[in-house]
Amino acid sequence: MATLSKINPFNYIADSGPERFAVGRVNILLAKIFAIGGLAVGLQMLLNAWSQRDILSPWFFWSGFLMVGVGQLGLIYGAFVSGHNRFWQRWYARSIEGVIMLWFLGVPAGTQLPEGFYPWAWWGVGLAAVAAFSGLPPFRAILLFVVLDIYWFIARFFPAYGAVDLWLNIQDTLLTFLFAALLGSLILVTRYEASKVDDASNRKIAAAADQARAEAAVREKSRLDALIHDKVLTTLLLASKAETAGEQHSVAGLAITAITKLNEAQRSANGSTVTGPSFFAALEKIALSQDPELTCTKSDLDAVEIPEDVANALTEAMLQAIVNSQQHAGQSAKRELHLKSHRQGLKIVVKDNGRGFRMSRVPKNRLGVRISILERVEMVGGRAFIDSRPGSGTAIILEWGANA
Repeated sequence: MATLSKINPFNYIADSGPERFAVGRVNILLAKIFAIGGLAVGLQMLLNAWSQRDILSPWFFWSGFLMVGVGQLGLIYGAFVSGHNRFWQRWYARSIEGVIMLWFLGVPAGTQLPEGFYPWAWWGVGLAAVAAFSGLPPFRAILLFVVLDIYWFIARFFPAYGAVDLWLNIQDTLLTFLFAALLGSLILVTRYEASKVDDASNRKIAAAADQARAEAAVREKSRLDALIHDKVLTTLLLASKAETAGEQHSVAGLAITAITKLNEAQRSANGSTVTGPSFFAALEKIALSQDPELTCTKSDLDAVEIPEDVANALTEAMLQAIVNSQQHAGQSAKRELHLKSHRQGLKIVVKDNGRGFRMSRVPKNRLGVRISILERVEMVGGRAFIDSRPGSGTAIILEWGANA
């Protein structure tokens, strides 16, 4: 039986793969919101940095300014172009953390700082915490957030950081803490809820695979019963009436054929394999349970023997293809399922007439079908293809057998 691990609240940052579709969509949305919302604060921070360039040592100013500036641009690039969001989020968080913790090295000894002075990186402390929650595993993000806040609180008593009084320091630190804690909590809760959606979807797919296997096994048992009745009992009846050498020779040939067929059917009934017709009948029922309006066609239903692991992978891949079409093809899209088997293998096609997409414009780490469909089929020796164009719908082709 297919199994799924329970949700781990501290293990749902990954945004790809069949188990993490909803989380991936949430991560992409959060990255775009953070990139746009953080741009205004980031620009203000960098402008403050430029105004403080004469106070700091040149090497420290330029290294910190460039690292944070590159991180700010990277957030936008990752969210809207490359799709590598977490890399730039981690870069940004650690750049701010580095500037804050090494600030005392950049202020020359004896420098008189103006009253009410704030190191320019202070404007990015809250953003750094949010970036950490977005780009790091939850435990590491919380650790960075807490350590940075404690360090900031202690450092603000020293001249290089402004030497503020206790009450002002408490206000500044508390403001930063509450801002980051609120946004960080929203990120974690949103991801957790998305992870539960993924878990429910995966359970449905696993249950469908179990159902398909069970229904195929029932059909195989019925086929075995029919074989025993039609082949074995008939052969025994003829054997009991055979009198001449010719009749006995003919019955012997029938017996060998019956034994061969019986052995093949027994292997299938034991669960090691399933035949094409039985498998396709189960697939059709599962597909219609997911999409009652789906059109299914079956052709050339040869009795190919399909191993159990292959049947499981193809069932899950087919169902995931239907789910992806329902989520992305558009509400008016119609879906078709084409099933074809031959002596050397089989072919499954899930097709829709929806909006389609251009593969070259989809970032690799955002292509959810990469693992949920393509790799899942390839792992059992099959092949999977995606044929899609904007405005022309999408077809996902699954093949297994000698020609795959």
